Amino acid sequence: MKIKILAFLMLAVNLFALTPKEKHALNYMYQEEKLARDVYFELGKMYPDLRVFNIYRSEIMHENSVANVMKHYGLPLPVRGDKVGKFVNPELQKLYDELIAKGKKSLKDALEVGIMVEVTDVNDLNKYLYNAVSPDVIALFKFLRAGSYNHYNAFNRTLISVTGKSACQLMSKEWCKHYPFQRGVGRKYINYYWFAGKGMMRR
Repeated sequence: MKIKILAFLMLAVNLFALTPKEKHALNYMYQEEKLARDVYFELGKMYPDLRVFNIYRSEIMHENSVANVMKHYGLPLPVRGDKVGKFVNPELQKLYDELIAKGKKSLKDALEVGIMVEVTDVNDLNKYLYNAVSPDVIALFKFLRAGSYNHYNAFNRTLISVTGKSACQLMSKEWCKHYPFQRGVGRKYINYYWFAGKGMMRR
């Protein structure tokens, strides 16, 4: 009887364990959501009259969402959330530096940075969702993707209001292959807001 109970417990642990790919995905997406938050926070200081960069507040929730799922599964955070512009992943560090440099050039460039961040976010989430099996990870990533859909549309609308042209008219096809997104897509995942939890980081 004890052997059966032990076997059941071991099976239950395995059922709720994350795969190595999911652990990597959470680690990476935590840093990528932090990148979005940090970029928008810094660009918001450069262009204080542009309200769209207040999206960084939503990115705080997204970053915390990933952090709480990682904490739930006992995964360490790769970098402290309060270290603005600092990443352990060299690719993301390079991307952050390049985005900030571009955003400093002009208001148009800053809005294009927002487009680039959200498209990158969606593409990475789609890639990680393809290999995800954990219901928690799938729900979290769909929640994050829904937010990126809305953020892309917000930056695109602002870009049109400032320049008279959309991102797909101004930028390369790399940033417009599947965009713009249908307005409101992903709203059915709004019920996963509980991932945000408590202890929200502030800026």
